[in-house]
Amino acid sequence: MAQCASCCIWKKVWLGLCAGLFLLTGCASSPTSEISEAGSPLLRPWQTLAGARLQTQLTPAFAGFTQPGMAGYLAFLSPTKVAVRNNLVYLVDAGYRQILRYDAAQMAMSRFADYPATAVAGIVVAPDMSLYVVDTAARKVLHFSQDGRLLRTFGSEALARPVAVVLDEPTGQLLVADSLYNHVVAFNSLGRALGTLKSIHTHGIDAMTRGPDGLYLVDRQSKQVVVVGFDGVDRYTLGEGILKDPLAIAVDRYNRVFVSDGFDNTIKVFEGEQLVADFGGASGSPLQFNRITGLAMDHNELYVADSLNARLQIFHVARPVVPEAAKIP
Repeated sequence: MAQCASCCIWKKVWLGLCAGLFLLTGCASSPTSEISEAGSPLLRPWQTLAGARLQTQLTPAFAGFTQPGMAGYLAFLSPTKVAVRNNLVYLVDAGYRQILRYDAAQMAMSRFADYPATAVAGIVVAPDMSLYVVDTAARKVLHFSQDGRLLRTFGSEALARPVAVVLDEPTGQLLVADSLYNHVVAFNSLGRALGTLKSIHTHGIDAMTRGPDGLYLVDRQSKQVVVVGFDGVDRYTLGEGILKDPLAIAVDRYNRVFVSDGFDNTIKVFEGEQLVADFGGASGSPLQFNRITGLAMDHNELYVADSLNARLQIFHVARPVVPEAAKIP
């Protein structure tokens, strides 16, 4: 009976999420893929950030990492997670154990919040530019205001090892994936747990995002991505037999799925259950990567946390080609 009640609660939560779904923007793929705009490469290098000018005075923690001759310039050490909205880029740097905020308009960076980011597994930016941070060690999600003040924490007995977070903007509900319990916990905006979702196809959840078909769950153990519909029912899987070490994921509004594979340092692109492109390889060159641990999309750009290359790569991405037969006369 308890399990049935939980399912009912989740179904109500999920219907609300479905009603408030917003379409994600941006996309990415291989330069050799045929799903880009006619005459344009699907993925085009736009910008690479290896660091940025600091907006604030250097602290002792950062002073030793500035580059010679570049006073106030902070070089990245190991960017692991990235979240973007408009001109603001939030970046977790595991080397500094800090969350950094880069303002693209001012081309300057600052430390975000007085918070030791030692076990951050995921971040997401809200419409008001506040930030949700998944703290695996604390078994909570922390909500910080735009100026870095802690507003609220989201925790529950249903969270043992949280690894990813998705925000439903219209309702303010928060979806948190837990790798140990292998389920997703829904919270209301006040931090109250509402119910859980559990896929029958996952052995564990290591990353999560949302897209047109629902939630996209990365399962490293099963080496696949499981897609769960907005009704809470498993829809399909992708990447089985193709992915070797899936790490990060992003989905665009055209339902193209981008998954970083740590085995060969590539980003593999799927449409439905079909692999349509992959690009990358282990190198420090453009379009090459060395352990991608974070992906994010904003408008027509794909942001890639190229961790061991100590940089953030940003790519402009093209729209898919509409077949001639599908065009309206």
